[in-house]
Amino acid sequence: MADVLAAVYDSAKLLRNSGYYSDALKELNKLIDLSKKCKEQSESLNQLLSRAWNDRGHLKYLKVDFDAAIYDYTQAIELDKNFAVPYYNRGQIHYRMGRYEEAVKDLRQALRIDPNFEDARQNLEQAIQDWNLNPK
Repeated sequence: MADVLAAVYDSAKLLRNSGYYSDALKELNKLIDLSKKCKEQSESLNQLLSRAWNDRGHLKYLKVDFDAAIYDYTQAIELDKNFAVPYYNRGQIHYRMGRYEEAVKDLRQALRIDPNFEDARQNLEQAIQDWNLNPK
């Protein structure tokens, strides 16, 4: 089953990279649905599923469906707590929504995982500045 999931993920990546976002989203939905039937448990499978949830979140972000994107990024984090990208992505949405404290938390976590994540560092600095100007 893991091989099938990997093939579906590769198909989704190819579609996304070719600009076929709706088709990529369908493939990622299929992958996530198939994964619920999978009885296998492994770190590599969790990493694959984490990337799938993260990628689906990004496609939802592009559709400005921020709540659904946050949900998907959170699922990605649950599957692989050492994957910095969904923390960064979720932090970006929190920032855009003016939720600076949440943005700072996520961006800091992305940097704890990957201290060389320069986009996270720059965005964290901006989020801290804006949070200090607009504390809630």
